[in-house]
Amino acid sequence: MTIAYLIDYDIQLNTGVMQKIKQQANQWKIQGHKIYFASSKTMSIYDENYDVQYKKKCLDFKYGRVSTALNLLYTSYYLNTLFEEIDFDIIYMRYRLYMPFIRKILKKNVVIMEINSDDKEEYKLHSHVTDIYNRMTRNFLLKEINAYVCVSNELAEKFSFLNKPIEVIANGIDIQRYKSIKKERNKVPKLVFIGTPNQPWHGLDKIKKMADYFSRYQFIIIGTDGMDTNNIKYMGYLSQEKAIETIAKCDIGIGTLSLYEKGLTEASPLKTRQYLACGLPIIYAYKDTDLQDDVKFGLQLKNSKNNIDYEKIETFVTEVFNDEEIQNMALKFTENILNYKKKESKRIKFFQKVLDAV
Repeated sequence: MTIAYLIDYDIQLNTGVMQKIKQQANQWKIQGHKIYFASSKTMSIYDENYDVQYKKKCLDFKYGRVSTALNLLYTSYYLNTLFEEIDFDIIYMRYRLYMPFIRKILKKNVVIMEINSDDKEEYKLHSHVTDIYNRMTRNFLLKEINAYVCVSNELAEKFSFLNKPIEVIANGIDIQRYKSIKKERNKVPKLVFIGTPNQPWHGLDKIKKMADYFSRYQFIIIGTDGMDTNNIKYMGYLSQEKAIETIAKCDIGIGTLSLYEKGLTEASPLKTRQYLACGLPIIYAYKDTDLQDDVKFGLQLKNSKNNIDYEKIETFVTEVFNDEEIQNMALKFTENILNYKKKESKRIKFFQKVLDAV
């Protein structure tokens, strides 16, 4: 099978999203499939080694809000010509804003879309104009898609009105990158959080409150900058290798704490998969698609505004701190359930099922 992965990013970026896209594609390659990447950001086609095969002129209009519309028009028109340069069986893409000329691509190809969030809620958080545009045009896009892969059962339910094939595959992780990680043993609990600036659903404000309350715990914040305190250290942006190294020096990982800000109750954040792959038990505040509610290596808080239960958190940290049995449970769960190899095998089987039905 040949898969054309449509992305909205420069393939050289090292963001969490691009890491996930590359890890997915790498597993498809290992399993014997051919991959192309089509970037609307750089107007380029890349092969599976990220080398440019074809390229169109890339424009970047800068006229305030009008620029967004102009860029959408330009890229949607010339994406058609990019896809004509390659032969493929299926297009895989994440949810994106509707672009007028993209319907031509969707109508004549088999297209599967990955749904990672509730677009109506997410765009509302960022831009009123973009939110209105998305709500007015999203159905033009969605009705042309052949099938969907959702990262949670909750999202699958939200898109069930389309009456299209839907598969639920929560986020996984490439466990091979974590095989040689050596866990450190600390004298006081170190809690780590991976976040991105200006994402209110991450709940960074709540972590600061936790740090104020638990003055004897150490808190490590990766992915954002800030003013260090006696027990908070901001690491800023780190490479994947440095992030893994930092996580392995900690004892408990903190997941998303304010998912209600996105209008959701269920998720499978990449950060928690990284923690578990390093053997860290986790604290989180949502239903994890892959997790039972009562696992010993996880503390699930309420998905609500006032959800920081200090007593529960202290009890959990005390129980799991430097407990090798708990760490091994987390590692075994990662191996058996979160392994990218297993998740991507399931995704490929769904691709073939959709192709066979067309």
